[in-house]
Amino acid sequence: MTARSQHPAAKAGRLVRAVGLGLARELEKLEKLADAPPKERPAPPPPPPPLPTRDLFGRAVFATWVVSLAALLLVLLHAQKTIGSHEAKLVFESVLTAVLFAGALVFLTNWRRANLRLVQRVLTRAWGPRGPANRRERAFARILRDLVTLAGIALLAGAVFELLVALGWSDATTVGV
Repeated sequence: MTARSQHPAAKAGRLVRAVGLGLARELEKLEKLADAPPKERPAPPPPPPPLPTRDLFGRAVFATWVVSLAALLLVLLHAQKTIGSHEAKLVFESVLTAVLFAGALVFLTNWRRANLRLVQRVLTRAWGPRGPANRRERAFARILRDLVTLAGIALLAGAVFELLVALGWSDATTVGV
């Protein structure tokens, strides 16, 4: 008999046997995998090293943070109204503006990873001198970095306000009148 004269059921039988043999081989492979001992989970990688906060730049970032927040507090309290002479008031407002602009520049541009260094200072207090190790800690660090950026925006707003007050374009007593 030639291939053309074979009965269709013979062709179907060969196909079923071939598929059956293929399935049998795959089942044997799966049984071997099931009998193998489970692989151990690899150990999690160590947390990243912390950014240095005790070096000169880390201390300068923290000092900039403290001085900028103190200047923003003075702006919010309108401390320049307690100064009597016009020249002294102008110098005080100019110094506050410069301090606020410098703080805003550092924390909004993240110059030399200043935000990360400032946040690392807080995180070192929270869980020791190491970087964030798990997802919760990384989320906490990211939220703190965003809050530092938000504070940088507040510093910029305070600097612009104090500049306008120093130039005489805005007077807190006549606003809204």
